[in-house]
Amino acid sequence: MTQYKTIAGPVGLVVEGNEGYEGAVRKYAALIDQEAVGGWELLLIQQVPVTKKKLNVVAFLFVAILFAAIGYAIGSTLGGRGDDFTILGGIVGLGLGVLIGLQIKTATYEIFNMLVFALKQ
Repeated sequence: MTQYKTIAGPVGLVVEGNEGYEGAVRKYAALIDQEAVGGWELLLIQQVPVTKKKLNVVAFLFVAILFAAIGYAIGSTLGGRGDDFTILGGIVGLGLGVLIGLQIKTATYEIFNMLVFALKQ
């Protein structure tokens, strides 16, 4: 029976200053050596595509401010400029804008290296 384990490895190697490629490769090899103890052997390195969804902050702020302004405008139209109804309209509009704005996500595409180790028993 064979057991498998996977770890996420770095996608790229960083070379700093006058360091050659050998130093960067040694850092990657150290990661592999760290995981290859107790009989574990590196089986393969597989690139895995990942799509991350993150909050689009600019769109979030735009929608929140837009809804606050709309709520304020509706409140001032219905109640009169500067009264409590106008302020309440702005607050309700801001709240709706925040709730809608939190749903706006931007997808980013990334790749990471998955290191697969095998332990044969």
